[in-house]
Amino acid sequence: MKLKCLIVDDEHIARKILADYVGKVPELELVASCSSALQALNHIKQDSIDILFLDIQMPDLTGLDFLKILPNRPATILTTAYSEYAVQSYELDVIDYLLKPIDFERFYKAIAKVISLKDSKINDSSKTSSTQPTDKLFIKADSKIVSIAFHDTIVINGQGPYVQIISIQGQKIMSLQSMSKLEELLPSNFYRIHRSHIVNINHIDSIEGNMVKLKNHTAIISKNKRDEFLKLIDQLNLLRD
Repeated sequence: MKLKCLIVDDEHIARKILADYVGKVPELELVASCSSALQALNHIKQDSIDILFLDIQMPDLTGLDFLKILPNRPATILTTAYSEYAVQSYELDVIDYLLKPIDFERFYKAIAKVISLKDSKINDSSKTSSTQPTDKLFIKADSKIVSIAFHDTIVINGQGPYVQIISIQGQKIMSLQSMSKLEELLPSNFYRIHRSHIVNINHIDSIEGNMVKLKNHTAIISKNKRDEFLKLIDQLNLLRD
């Protein structure tokens, strides 16, 4: 099965070069070539995109800002003329960072990374699919291991070296666990709005100022997370249209 590709770049010549490169690789299929991130959103809603070729400097919404608000990111390869964004881009788990002008050899190396990662994930999935549940995780609490159902979890609070997991039934589980490590194990409907709060977006009742209300609980949105979080909420509304 071919990997579906989406090109997002405001420069026509850059889109044409990438489209030509995609056409040279048998494993790839070009779904669309877009001049803006907002235009690309429609294709991400409608198609299952495997690889996103994304420019950084674009009008209205930059590539990095667009990437931050995508709940389920495709494998992303940044294509840009600016090297200063490299560190920030890798914090967003991009696969590769291609500096313009991009030659085919460098392009193909980036594609090889994506293919290698996808093959590795398929192999890992086949090894663990019979034993690893997709709707819960197991976590140490006191002297036992308990299961946590994702759909029942409302909010996770950091308390020093511990995390407190609160379920919709009111159950509270304390575990010696770092917030960052736990965040890596959670599905995309969980969002860290504060260094001490991770919320399940599906259980949000309201957002007022810097407070998120979830059933009988509240969580604080930090100043540096507020704009990004509200963009994500708006984006989710668009994706569900």
